[in-house]
Amino acid sequence: MMENALIIFIKNPVKGKVKTRLAATIGDDMALAIYQKLLKHTLNIAEHVTADKFIFFSDAIDETIGDVNAPFYYKIQSGNDLGEKMKNAFVQL
Repeated sequence: MMENALIIFIKNPVKGKVKTRLAATIGDDMALAIYQKLLKHTLNIAEHVTADKFIFFSDAIDETIGDVNAPFYYKIQSGNDLGEKMKNAFVQL
């Protein structure tokens, strides 16, 4: 492994679980579509980063997310809040 790592925290893209404040006005289907586009955009940018790339999933690993040309390592977030989850990710890596 490299000395540099890029950590991307994501919520698993599940209808009704992502972009919930936005979904209140545009609906769950549109909110999920927007989330998926934003996630794809983030991963496309990450492809060009020279570092080991890690996706930390909120619930379960989904190996269909990511790009075979820019391999990602997959992990599950652990902790009770975002700060604890971030701390735990840094400790793991």
